[in-house]
Order: sequence, then structure tokens, then C-alpha cells
Amino acid sequence: MRNMVLVLAVAAVLQGEAGVLGPDGMTAVADTMLARLDSPDFPDTWEGVLKGYYAYEEPSPEAIAIAYAAVMHTWDHDDYVYAYSAADIRSRKWREGDQVIRGRGAELHLARSWPGR
Repeated sequence: MRNMVLVLAVAAVLQGEAGVLGPDGMTAVADTMLARLDSPDFPDTWEGVLKGYYAYEEPSPEAIAIAYAAVMHTWDHDDYVYAYSAADIRSRKWREGDQVIRGRGAELHLARSWPGR
């Protein structure tokens, strides 16, 4: 049962962080979570990694499916450890991501290294 609680917690973050971008955005955020789990610069537990994400929403079925895949299956990530919005770029004066997902009036920036200048 513990794994399903974790799946729902991850899904809530995926929905909050990138739900507006649909499955592509949520998959990208899940990828950053998995990269963080493998990075020596971040906590090596799901609970620790989830603390680095701020948005939570009631998860959609797609978010639950992506979270289930991330938590329960092997997943080769792309080494992007940061996921942030265009609002973060403006307010924090961060650089544009190494990869950017755009859609529905939103942007998700992905970076392998600290985006601050």
C-alpha cells in the first residue's frame, strides 16, 4: 500500500507542476524527479525529492499513470534535474532551460545544471 500512496503523492506534484502541459509536461517533470534520485546533489529518497517541488493539484488519470510508471518501473532519465516555469525565469532571473516544452500558454524549462546566473 505504501507504494500507491507514493504514486498518488508523485501524481499530485506532476499535475501541479505541469498538468497544463499534459502528458508530455508531466512526463518531463517525472524525469527530473528520477534524475534527482540518481544525482548525488539531491536527496536519494522520493520523500526528499518531492520536497523540491512546490505545486500540488488533484491528479488526473494521466498524472497517476505517469507517476505509477516512474515509481514502479525502470525509467532511463535524461539527466535534467531542474524543471521551472517562464515565471521563474522572469522573477528569479534564471536562464532559459536546455530544453523547453511549450503549450497551452505555458512553458516548462528543463536544465541539467543550476539555472541561476
